[in-house]
Amino acid sequence: MIALQADHRRRPATVEEIVDSFLHIHNIPGAVLAYGPWRADPKIVAFGVSDPIQNTPMQPDQSFRLASLTKPIAARALIKAEERGQFDLERPIAELANLPPPFDPRSSQVTARQLLAHTGGVDKNVSYDPIFAPERLGLDLSASCPEVAQTVWETMPLDHAPNRKTAYSNVGFCLLSNLITSTPGMTVEHALQQVADIHLEGAVGPNWEFGIDGWTRVLDSEAEQNWLLGLGIAGGAIGTAEAIWSFASVPQPHFEATATHDENIDFYASGWHVWPEENGQHLTHWGGLQGIFTAIFRFSDGETIVILFNASPVDRGSAFASLHNAFYENNNVKR
Repeated sequence: MIALQADHRRRPATVEEIVDSFLHIHNIPGAVLAYGPWRADPKIVAFGVSDPIQNTPMQPDQSFRLASLTKPIAARALIKAEERGQFDLERPIAELANLPPPFDPRSSQVTARQLLAHTGGVDKNVSYDPIFAPERLGLDLSASCPEVAQTVWETMPLDHAPNRKTAYSNVGFCLLSNLITSTPGMTVEHALQQVADIHLEGAVGPNWEFGIDGWTRVLDSEAEQNWLLGLGIAGGAIGTAEAIWSFASVPQPHFEATATHDENIDFYASGWHVWPEENGQHLTHWGGLQGIFTAIFRFSDGETIVILFNASPVDRGSAFASLHNAFYENNNVKR
C-alpha cells in the first residue's frame, strides 16, 4: 500500500506522463501529442477521447482548431515573403497595407516587424481586446479580424508608444492580414500553406466544455465557426499535431530583445515567445479559446513538443505555465 501511494504521488517523469497528468488535473477529455528532436520522425500519441459522450477514442491524425498557434506560422510566412522581396517588414504597416489615416498619429510609425513582436503599442491590459468585444466598436461577430483591426486603427489611440513595451496583441496580427491580402496573388490560406500543412476551412474535431449538465459541444454553431474562420492569421487555422510539429521543429535564428524599454527577461519576436537561457534560447507559444487549448515548446537542444487539446483549462495562462515548467525541467534532466 505504501509503495503504491508513493508511486501515485511521484512527479510525472516523461513527456507523455506530463500530458496524461495534465489531462486529469484539468478534466480535458482528449489530446494529441507530437514530440521529438529535430531531424527525427516525431512520436505521435493520442490521449483520451474525441467525443466524451459517445466515448470515441482520440485519433492521432485528428485536426484541431489551432487558435493563436496560427501566429508563429503566419509570422514565418511573412518573413519568407520578405525574403522573396515582396515587401520590407521594417517599413510602416500603414504604407505596406495602404491603410487609411489612423486615429493616433503615432500609429503611422508602427512597422510590420513590430507587430510581429507585439511591440506595436496596443495593449489589451490597458484598454481591452476588441477582437473579443467587437460590439464596443459598433461591430458584431460577423466582422472579420482585419475589419476589427482597421476600425481600431481609425477610432482608438495606442496604449503605448511604438517599440517601447511588449504587449501581446491580437489586433496587431489582424493588421498584418491587410499586408497579406494587399499583396498581388497572395491569399491568407496560401500564405500560411507556404510554411505549414494547415488550413482555414475543413473537417475539425469537436470542442468541449464541462458544466452542471455534463459535457457539451462548444464553438459549434455556424456563426461561431465563421467567427473562428474570420480570425485568420491571428487564430483561425486548422491542423494536426504532426503538421505543427513539422513546422515548429525547424531551427530558428537567435532572437534579440524587441522593445527598447521592456525590462522583461522574456520577449516576443517573429511570432514566438522567446525565453533566454544561459546557453541559448527556447521558444513557446500557446492558444486558447472556449473549448480550445494548444501549445508549442521548442527547446534549445531541438526537442520540440506540440499538444492540441479538445477542451480548455479554466485558467489557460496558469495551465500553460505549469506545462512549460514541467517540460522545461524534464528537458534539462534529459540533458
